[in-house]
Amino acid sequence: MMPTDFYMASSEGYEMESPRRCRAIKRLSGEDRDDYLLIGIDPPLNGQFFGRGGRDIDQVVIATRHRGESLFPIRRWPVFIHVARLLVPYEGQDVVRNDEVEPIAWAELYATEEAARARAL
Repeated sequence: MMPTDFYMASSEGYEMESPRRCRAIKRLSGEDRDDYLLIGIDPPLNGQFFGRGGRDIDQVVIATRHRGESLFPIRRWPVFIHVARLLVPYEGQDVVRNDEVEPIAWAELYATEEAARARAL
């Protein structure tokens, strides 16, 4: 089991009805903003649901959805986020281009698993 920094869940569906343990991997920049965060998630998302066949998704790039919110550091919970999957392998790069990520969900980050499970549906 991986170390956990926070939990991700979604009331929007997207195969994230149960909370995912999340581990921050690296802050990334993009073409439009410089506050992306690459995270590892456990359990992974079902790749088939997102058109990846049998390849599950265990890393995603997240960014805040609302102005004034930050992941660096997180000051208020929950944090409402955009979730995107990488279309290229992550090999330590600091920058991702728009054509290297695909938005797949809206979700929320929670400080504890209990808070993620108690979220309003």
